[in-house]
Amino acid sequence: MPFSEFDVTPGWIHVGCQGWRYADWRLSPCPDAAFYSADTPATQELASYSRTFDLVEVDSTFYAVPQARTVEGWATQTPRDFHFTLKLPRALTHENRLRRGRGTLLEFCQRSELLGPKLAAILIQLPPSFGTAELPALERFLPHLPAGLPFAIEFRDPSWLNWRTLELLGRHRVALTLGETPWIDTATSLPWLEHLPVDWVYVRIMGVKHGGLERFTHLQVDRDRELSEWAAALRRLALAGRNACVLLDNHFQGFSPGSANLLKHKLGLPVHPFPRDNVQTGGQLRLDLGVAPSREDVTM
Repeated sequence: MPFSEFDVTPGWIHVGCQGWRYADWRLSPCPDAAFYSADTPATQELASYSRTFDLVEVDSTFYAVPQARTVEGWATQTPRDFHFTLKLPRALTHENRLRRGRGTLLEFCQRSELLGPKLAAILIQLPPSFGTAELPALERFLPHLPAGLPFAIEFRDPSWLNWRTLELLGRHRVALTLGETPWIDTATSLPWLEHLPVDWVYVRIMGVKHGGLERFTHLQVDRDRELSEWAAALRRLALAGRNACVLLDNHFQGFSPGSANLLKHKLGLPVHPFPRDNVQTGGQLRLDLGVAPSREDVTM
């Protein structure tokens, strides 16, 4: 039964892409392959993206605390019901490994608050080398998170998925990040959806970055099984009154807007046209992509 046909849907699910600016999204090797029209100004890409999806993950904040005018610009370019997730700077997570940088944390949180209700999450993305031996650093760090902001943490070492971690995150009201990633796969993630530390989850659906797909112009890999598994699990989650932010990357199938729309279709959520479809409607809207086009079908 489609998600939209349930009488009661107490939880919400937002689905979007990890980033909105990719050169390959402008290429047009075939009529159905581009996300933006070729003449879309770079300054209009976010506004165009926000007409298709209501959620985006911002990667640039991982590298530096954004300027106030930049954050304010994101807010003004997008509709009232649009949402952002921001990555915590790597200076805190990777360089200082949560041991130093309180000033950076506070500055970043103050900038994040400029988004107001459009701030869906702040993602604490930890490196794969951050193992459970560093639990004391995490225990000292979490109490410094400002109350009232939506934090989620991504562990890239599966040994963190244990009851002690869940109790710690619940105590500090921090969401768990699960997903299909090179570090923690769907089979490992799905059982933990039944034991979330808070009433929402951050889901990242990703492919292999190194040695994987090199162009992001169209769907190139059939990942229907994983998308179907996540759609079923997310429907159950929403019916239980839990919420989810779901972000997909280009490496998963080769074209994250296509992957995101496939997942939304499986969830029964509204699927909106791509920005270039304001001029010309293409095959992406038909969602008849059970088998991705081969390289022979598309002139690269």
